[in-house]
Amino acid sequence: MNQRERILDEALRLMSAEGSAAMSMRQLALACGVQVAAIYHYFPSKDALLQSVFQERRYDTRLANQDHINGLAAEADVAERLRAVFNLFWAGALEEEEVLRLLLGEGLRNQAVALPTGSAMLELFRTGVIGLLEEYVPEIDDPEVVSEVFVAQIFAAFIQHIFDPLMKTDLIAERAARILVRSVL
Repeated sequence: MNQRERILDEALRLMSAEGSAAMSMRQLALACGVQVAAIYHYFPSKDALLQSVFQERRYDTRLANQDHINGLAAEADVAERLRAVFNLFWAGALEEEEVLRLLLGEGLRNQAVALPTGSAMLELFRTGVIGLLEEYVPEIDDPEVVSEVFVAQIFAAFIQHIFDPLMKTDLIAERAARILVRSVL
């Protein structure tokens, strides 16, 4: 891993825990084992650093390119297939937990640099859900409407995970998927 990537990784870790405003460039330099000037060599400002964390790390592309559901039988019942699609997205949300925490926090603080990326990721989530619903649960009459309920359950589960970190993530997912299935079917 090169120095720039290490700076981006540490910045994500620090900012997701405290928010970008709470992280100082000096704190980041200390965590990376570099001089502050080295950070400014790559990133002219904290906003540029934050924007790079969102855009250059390509979290949106990772969400879009998740593996499809392996081994899901076409003859599985509708509820089982809907749960499987939900679990795929839940696993992706947990994989990208740091960036989602950062995006949610920066969005709540109305940080301008985070808003376009957050909006793009939300749209990517919606279109990804619609595509997988059409592929794996074609019985659903209106995948666009279901995608809104689906995304709401993903975020509700993620927020529960944030506020109840001791609760097992599989139990959170099970509850959220049950609510989704009961709401949709």
